[in-house]
Amino acid sequence: MLSLLTQRTKIKMLNEKLKQIRQEKEIEYGSFDANMMSIGKAWSALLGLQTDIPGHTVANMFVASKLIRTNQKYKQDTYDDATNYLYQAETMQKAQEWFKQDIEPEPDAEDLAMARAKREAIDRLDADNKAAAKAIYNVK
Repeated sequence: MLSLLTQRTKIKMLNEKLKQIRQEKEIEYGSFDANMMSIGKAWSALLGLQTDIPGHTVANMFVASKLIRTNQKYKQDTYDDATNYLYQAETMQKAQEWFKQDIEPEPDAEDLAMARAKREAIDRLDADNKAAAKAIYNVK
């Protein structure tokens, strides 16, 4: 049986892996929350609903789709995706509750890391755009 320390180490490593995936997806696809809300609006319109499907519900529907995939062959990525969708659904629903109660949540280490990663990506894009403009227009 694994020792408690080994189990905690594995959990910490998994959490770091999942956090890295979330950060990469955020940079690649944009805001998770905004995307889930947009999908909720689109699905609501397609279904003829009067109100939009909330973003956290959309994320939970993606969790369900990932769980259905687990009935086929084993693929770690499927479990990682399901875990991340569930984590982000929880985060979105909590934020909605805080907003209703007018509570300002404190940023945690992950929020700060995500903000740093976004800032770095924006800075890299800005530097690339400036370099491209200099190259095109021969600006010194």
